[in-house]
Amino acid sequence: MVIRRAQSEDGRAVLALARQFTTGRESIGSDEFLVAFDNVLRHRDQETNVLFVAEAGDTVVGYSLLTVSRLLHAPGLTAHLQEIVVDEASRGLGIGDRLMQANEHYCMGRGVRQLSTATARIGSFYNHRGFEPVGEHYRKILDLG
Repeated sequence: MVIRRAQSEDGRAVLALARQFTTGRESIGSDEFLVAFDNVLRHRDQETNVLFVAEAGDTVVGYSLLTVSRLLHAPGLTAHLQEIVVDEASRGLGIGDRLMQANEHYCMGRGVRQLSTATARIGSFYNHRGFEPVGEHYRKILDLG
């Protein structure tokens, strides 16, 4: 298995995985996904989005999306793990662990002082990796009309 930065050719595979992750009212449409995917892959000087994929053979079986930023209340760079998805058929094989390691390694290399995430599904996955619960996660889906 290889963990690497995502490339534009990974779009279809990542879209299929993103649809497994759906947390809103409906899964993301192809056009909306392509806009978001292009934005995530776009290079910026301060690189705010980091997308890793897990590849087994020639198949993308997982991905993670990390956002790096500066917060007003915390010193230095911080990172938030926005999404981590492993294909349903590939779960339990250590792919999530490898993606987490890639994110932590990236963060340490950038001097990120805090890595956070929010989850309502698999808190034990994060607890086992040294994360501590520090609050509650709230969400409101806005009706845009």
